[in-house]
Amino acid sequence: MQDSRRSLLWWAVGIALYTVMLLAFFPLLKGNTALGDLMQSLPESLRALAGDNLGTPAGYVGGKLLSMMPILLTVFAALQGSALIAGQEERGWLEFPLAQPLPRATLLLGRAAALLTMLLVLGLVLFLSIWLAGQVFQAPLPAGRLLGAVALHTLGAWLFGALALAIGAATGRGGLAVGVGAGLGIGLVVLQSVASQVQLLSDLAWLNPWKYALSDLPLEHAVSPTPLLICLLLGGALVWIAAPMFGKRDVRG
Repeated sequence: MQDSRRSLLWWAVGIALYTVMLLAFFPLLKGNTALGDLMQSLPESLRALAGDNLGTPAGYVGGKLLSMMPILLTVFAALQGSALIAGQEERGWLEFPLAQPLPRATLLLGRAAALLTMLLVLGLVLFLSIWLAGQVFQAPLPAGRLLGAVALHTLGAWLFGALALAIGAATGRGGLAVGVGAGLGIGLVVLQSVASQVQLLSDLAWLNPWKYALSDLPLEHAVSPTPLLICLLLGGALVWIAAPMFGKRDVRG
């Protein structure tokens, strides 16, 4: 985490500034019924991307701000996940940690815990930025609902960051790890945005971790702990599966 502190700091600053910038425009849209009527006239696929009612705090934050967070957080998680093992191996920085009297599986678990911690830090920054800026820019949101929505986005990104970490540990190929982790995460965001228009995707939407963050309106309805727990455990399972492969393969110095 100390090696990644500067990257984490700049991502946190960027997310905070992005949040404040978007919420600063909300007073111009607040209570605008004409905008709500316009959004209702759009096709359902476009409403799924932009939100149904941008004139309310929940509609604006969910449609304009949080709709981008799966992509941003997934990119961060995949980049960090691939860098923690495969990236350091490619740079020749993994030789010293592996020379210590520490099992490789323990090293991998420690890196996974660091990745999860960094994502939770970004999630906390996102939550505080939205909640505080909402008080300033006339977009107050219930803290409990907002925390649940942010948790869905954060743990959803953890799943794809853990996938990148696992692939990097199993293969030592950082490019492959970040490509698969980020590509799958972003691809599932796109699929979820059009799921309502395709019957097969709609029937299988429960398998998509972004369904609960993007389509279940977590700012308006209570968040179930089930998808949170599933994402957390699936990410841990991916790392656990990769541990034996990381332990057996030859690591480049």
